[in-house]
Amino acid sequence: MRQRQPSPSLQSIVDALNGGALARGETLARQLLRTQPRNADVLHLCGAACLMQDKAAQARELFTRALMLRKDGTFYLNLALAERALNDDRAAEAAFRNCLKLQPGNAKAANNLANILNHQRQYAEAEQLYRQAIASEPGYVLAYKNLANHLRERGYSEAAIALVNQALQISPDNTDLQLELARALEKRKCYAEAAQWFSKARHWGDLQFVLRNLADWPRLAEVDAALLQQLQNPTQERTTPWSLINLPALTPELHRDAARHYAESCWAAELAATPLAGEPATGERLRIGYLSSDFYGHATMHLMMGVLEAHDSTKVDIQLFDYSPERDDHFTRRLAATGLPRHDLRELSDEAAARLIAEQRLHILVDLKGYTTGARQGITALRPAPVIVNWLGYPGSLGHPRLADYLIGDATVTPPAHAEHFSEALALMPHSYQPNDRGRPLGAPPSRAEAGLPENAVVFCSFNQLLKLNPGEFDLWCRLLREVPGSVLWLLEPEAEEARDNLRREALARGVEAERLVFAPRLKQAEHLARLALADLALDSFPCTSHTTASDALWAGVPLMTRLGETFTNRVAGSLLKAHGFDELVAKDAQDYFERLKALALDKAKRDELRQRLGTARMESPLFDTARFTHDLEALYRAIWQHHCDRPEERTAVVTTQQS
Repeated sequence: MRQRQPSPSLQSIVDALNGGALARGETLARQLLRTQPRNADVLHLCGAACLMQDKAAQARELFTRALMLRKDGTFYLNLALAERALNDDRAAEAAFRNCLKLQPGNAKAANNLANILNHQRQYAEAEQLYRQAIASEPGYVLAYKNLANHLRERGYSEAAIALVNQALQISPDNTDLQLELARALEKRKCYAEAAQWFSKARHWGDLQFVLRNLADWPRLAEVDAALLQQLQNPTQERTTPWSLINLPALTPELHRDAARHYAESCWAAELAATPLAGEPATGERLRIGYLSSDFYGHATMHLMMGVLEAHDSTKVDIQLFDYSPERDDHFTRRLAATGLPRHDLRELSDEAAARLIAEQRLHILVDLKGYTTGARQGITALRPAPVIVNWLGYPGSLGHPRLADYLIGDATVTPPAHAEHFSEALALMPHSYQPNDRGRPLGAPPSRAEAGLPENAVVFCSFNQLLKLNPGEFDLWCRLLREVPGSVLWLLEPEAEEARDNLRREALARGVEAERLVFAPRLKQAEHLARLALADLALDSFPCTSHTTASDALWAGVPLMTRLGETFTNRVAGSLLKAHGFDELVAKDAQDYFERLKALALDKAKRDELRQRLGTARMESPLFDTARFTHDLEALYRAIWQHHCDRPEERTAVVTTQQS
């Protein structure tokens, strides 16, 4: 006769789970449940085995059955973890709160509940719960890290630095803590210290970013190579696509795929959720929403303020969805004067913000941020409008088709032949994709002496951020300085003192005296535009070419030389120059770029003739015709909507039927 196997014990199940034998632990628990179906502890252990094997739905059912038999804080904790794994944050929040009622000192429940509330932008309670977790378990470094991240994101970097340093005393080799410290230091613009910690953590994306901000180039080639290798073999490490645009060897395909990987790692639940948008009522004016955190004196508003003022309210219904920081400036006052409806999203969670947008029944939502600083892609991932457009803020593809259906470009910056570089369908403006505000001031320039410039020298300028400057480009610029006697290079003053010293050292290494680098202090826009006219030639950066700085130079009448590459960012300045009618300032390659610049630097008559033409073009070319641009943009929105209605699966570029 076959002998009956003895029933497993609770301890045997615990031993199996603690030893990592998860499937065996589940099997033992289910065997015991056949004889003890109402044993809450067995139900809980079986649920724990399922949860650790990523069987969250089964785990939730088992934890719920256990709780029907006995209210226990640990049961609630694990139920909450199962609900989080199933992307049900509401149910998880309720379970974490029940856990804390029974176990007020449960640090894990407090930390996880704080994460949910932080995501919902309920910042005060989230901070209190992180601190509660640390007080309950002083060695709980994850709570330290999460609180530091929370403080940094809210602008309290100094407090975040102190907190992480405290946690590093507990766990000095913790990579997550090292990264959090580096990011807080970067936020404080302590770039040299941040670089040390990013290097220690081997976090290449952030490290190359701060090295560029410092003009600390000796290690840059090695770091860039490591980052490119990582992008070709993506791991769990997330690298924001925004930080990649200055890599000389970045391909359009790598940039697009990095964006998709980043989106999937950050917003998996939102990307998988049911879209919130419904179709708008037929026969209405086109309802367009602009989503941004830059509705104040930011580069985005410098470019498109005039467009918002010029929109034709008889043809389009414009609404603003705003999560900008609190500001009171020239641009916020101009925006208020337009009377455009503005919806404040600052205090809303991504889901609440997306639901508010969906209630407006838009035709098109235009994301003006992309992956730039402060963006909230969790809103657009929830699909609050039937059509989402990526435009202006981020120079590239968002990588994931759920985040945007169309990308607004033009025939230069996003030629149809480059369509495969983008997850979005291309929508092409007839001239340049970049708007400009004809109302920008242009006062009389100061004297060269007042600006610290030599009176009779050729002045090359670049007012791009320092992080756009690469060693190879600096080689070309220093070669120009050597071959154009007495010339100087006028640069925007770096934020870090070390960066100025590094640039002077790099110039000396290339045979250029340090005093031939002139640093311009940061000024308000009107004063900056006025002094720009003192330059003779503007030098474009590469691979990330000038954007707003290019249109600033052209508005001030300064010739800008650029060249074209293969990525979006390689082609922006070329788009502006072609729209402005100055194709001769768009070089084929680096050598052509150098030769054209040198020829202009040595030919004052030619420069004078160029400046005269630039002055005339300011009020005649499409580049600075805000009303014309807005008319074309509204026509493109109509074409996009028609394309969405008629053939949304078709990938051909969308253009207006009548291009101006």
